[in-house]
This record gives sequence, C-alpha cells and structure tokens, in this order.
Amino acid sequence: MSKTRRKSVSLVYNGTEAYSELAQYLEQITYTDSVDESDMISLDLLDRDLKWRNAWIPKNGDVLIPSLTLEDWNYEGEKMTIQCGSFIVDDFGFSSPPARGSINGVSAPVDTGFKGTENTKTWEAATVQLIAAEIAGKYGLELVYEAKDISVAKTEQDKKADSDFLRSICEKYGLGLKVFYNRLVIWDYSVYSARTPVITITPDMCSKWSYRSSMQGTYTGARVSYRNPKTKKTVDVMIGTEGRLYKTNQKADSEADARLIGEAAIRNANRKESTMQLTLPPKFSLMATLTAQLQGFGQMDGKYFIERVTHQIGRASYNMQASLSRIPDGGAEGAAAPSGTGTGGTYIVQKGDNLWDLSQKFYGTPLRCKDLYNANKDKIEAEAKKHGKASSNRGYWIWPGTSLNIPS
Repeated sequence: MSKTRRKSVSLVYNGTEAYSELAQYLEQITYTDSVDESDMISLDLLDRDLKWRNAWIPKNGDVLIPSLTLEDWNYEGEKMTIQCGSFIVDDFGFSSPPARGSINGVSAPVDTGFKGTENTKTWEAATVQLIAAEIAGKYGLELVYEAKDISVAKTEQDKKADSDFLRSICEKYGLGLKVFYNRLVIWDYSVYSARTPVITITPDMCSKWSYRSSMQGTYTGARVSYRNPKTKKTVDVMIGTEGRLYKTNQKADSEADARLIGEAAIRNANRKESTMQLTLPPKFSLMATLTAQLQGFGQMDGKYFIERVTHQIGRASYNMQASLSRIPDGGAEGAAAPSGTGTGGTYIVQKGDNLWDLSQKFYGTPLRCKDLYNANKDKIEAEAKKHGKASSNRGYWIWPGTSLNIPS
C-alpha cells in the first residue's frame, strides 16, 4: 500500500520555530517567488480566541523564515523542501466579525534601510558590480553577481532608497535583481534565458491554463543618444530595426553604452510579448529565473522563462500558479534584431568594444562571444602580446584596429 502524500510547513518567527503553535490559526499561506518584484509571504489566519490582536500582535520588522516540504508526493520515499528565504513583516491587519487577520512580509535584509531610507550619492568611474558590492556590504548581504561587469562613467543616486537605485541601474542594462536569504543576486536575463529547461509541462499536468500574445508595448528597435567627448555633439545610436521604435530619454556615456541601454530597453519591453499562466499541483522544480519547456499546447509550444511562481497552501490543499514568458526561437528573450554589419563578414574593433557586446550586436545574444574568440584566436592573442600581455585572457582584452572575422 502506497504512503499518503504529505505536505508540511516550517515557520521560524523571530528566530523561534513557531509553526506547530500557529498551525491551528492558519487558513492559508501564500508564498510568491518573483523576478520583477520582491518575493512575498502572506499568512491568512483566524483569531477566534483573540490572541493575535492582543499578546501575539505582530510588529513591522518581525522576521519570518518559512520553508515548504512535500513527502511521498510523486513516489514513495520522496522528500522535497523549498527554502523560501527571509522576509520582513511590512504589513498586517485584523477585522471582525468573523475574527480574521493577515500578516504580510517581503524579502529584504533585516536592515530595513535598504528599502526605506533615501540616500544621495554620486558614482564616478565605477561599474555595476562595484556599486552593487558596496550597497550589499552596507547591509551585510553577500553579493552573487552573474553578469558581465558594466562600466558606469557617472550616475547619481538622488534621494533614492538603495534598493530602488540599484534596481534602476539593473533595469537600465537588462539585469535582474533579487534579495534572497541574505544574498543580493544580480543576473543577466539573456544568459539565464539560455539555460536548459528544468521541466517539460504538458496540458494534462495543469488544472487551468491561459495564453496571451500582444504586440502592444513591444519594439523592434531603439534609439539612444550619447555625447561624443571629442566633437561635443550628441550622437544618436540605432539598435535593432525601424518599425516599432522605442525612444528613451536616458543618456549614454558612449556608443557601446548606448547599445547596452537600447538592447536592455527592447528586451525588458518584449519579455512579456507572449505569456502563459498555469495552475497546477506543486512542482518544486518551477522557480522564478529558470526556464521550462511547454509541449502539447500546439503553436504555443516552446521554451519559456519563469517570471513568477505562487504557492498557495491551505489546510487540505496545495496549488501553484506560474507566470511564464515565451523565449523567441533561436535567441535570448526579447532580444533586438541583430544590428551592425551582420554575420559572415569582418569587423574592425573600435575603442570600447568587447566580445560580449559584439556577440550581442551580430547575433542578438552575448552567448556566442566564445565563437568570436575561437574564430579569431590567433589574431587576438597576437595583439595581446603586441600590447605587452601574456595572453588576452580568452578574449577579455581586444584592441582597436583588429580585424575580426564574424562567423555565420
């Protein structure tokens, strides 16, 4: 006889395991794992003996650390646990009759200044990674940086909370940001979208699904301007193609910076062009920032980026809702059409170029930078030696004037 499926919850409240005592009051726990906003936890409870509004009343700033466990769910002997992270209580309320309450928390460092304190600072000759590292260190967070480092000539934090300021920089350059378990994680959407799918989902796995595709708010190209330091003139840089053109007021530091900003703007807008909403039993392999393969949905089949996953755990139920965005065939999600000279020719390296950006320019994805290096290895290494380097560090250093072959 097979064992009965079991679900369990652990809830550490201000350092003390509290679920066993709280369970009789809890009607539902909702945990949301998201890409575009902070992760959230919500506790819906009954307050029939009035403990919560009196001795147990929570305080803003209380710390919740929940985890979810499934046992014997798919096969006998199976045990899976999700560590949801650390949450700060930022909202709670009670009502009657009937006597009910809700406690809501958001993923954040224990130091609430990360989201709540406005700061002013000017950053010069920095990088995104350096800025992120300084802010992470300020709140005792470990920085996990999974993207190419990007130079920032000058940027101003003008009466902004550190979380808002850092998120605005990440959005500007097409990077994602997430606070999870005392870690500040920053990643490149195009790299994460290229990951192998963690699961294949078919219609029979879902109790409900809906698909939506819209051209509204999507773009084929972008125009970004920068000021040429030599001529002192404003130069417009076109990324992608004419058609549905995105125009931004953001000023770039250079042509390379303008391309990064434009490509990020297009990618951010186009990520939601085609979306899928799924309701299904719990699948712990579904997590925000990963990818999934949809199969059996007809023309809607394909690879999708997982934008958000919501777990709803009731007394006798457990369901998940997943929001996914489709990744275009053959490229990172929302990538602009390749700009520049195209493939199969040659390109003369300009000041500020690097293989990561050139791969994005010619192929619509930075992931083929290794192909560019391998096709030009002898030239690149010869230039490195000419400039006094022992090697190019596999293409990390390239020099203006080098003629590169662009493989198809």
